[in-house]
Amino acid sequence: MRTSLLRCAFAGLLGVGIAAFGAGGAFGFSEEELDQSGLIDPNEIPSVHNTLYRVPEGVVGWDTLADMDVTTEVIAPLQARFHIDYSAKIKALDGRDVKLMGFIYPLEGGLEHERFLLTAWPPSCPFCLPAGPSQMVEVFCAEPIAYSEGAIVIAGTFELLHDDPSGMYYRMHEAKLVERHDDIRWTGQLPQQPQAPQ
Repeated sequence: MRTSLLRCAFAGLLGVGIAAFGAGGAFGFSEEELDQSGLIDPNEIPSVHNTLYRVPEGVVGWDTLADMDVTTEVIAPLQARFHIDYSAKIKALDGRDVKLMGFIYPLEGGLEHERFLLTAWPPSCPFCLPAGPSQMVEVFCAEPIAYSEGAIVIAGTFELLHDDPSGMYYRMHEAKLVERHDDIRWTGQLPQQPQAPQ
């Protein structure tokens, strides 16, 4: 009986040692440079929205909002901070009235929304964000906007965010609906050519 207890204790210590060794390997991996980590460089992600619709003249495009440098600082295992260096074009939009085109991603249930995310790509899952932070804008409306599966154009005051705890890069205040494009929506497949608002 005593021999079996010693074997169990030895096996337990061996298991703890193996787990500690494995954790050491994971720790080393998490501190690798981004370019050596195997993670996708955000600049390599295609502008998928350009295959679905064309942004009209006078509307700030998502390609403009994606023009930035993002550096990653690893602060602990599986923890990182992202530092954003916005382009001069984006910095020029801060505090100005702009128009944006995209899709409503509701943050609450309801037919009308005073606060939502405007995204470059239409939402297809209630549990997944359809885009990364450079292709989303948190919107606060002057008056509620009715939900639509189609694209919308809104106008409001644009704000750049710096180290926002939500992870968002952009916000729009006092937004108002300019146009609806119910014909520009996700149908399950990409059109032969990007749809132009009419």
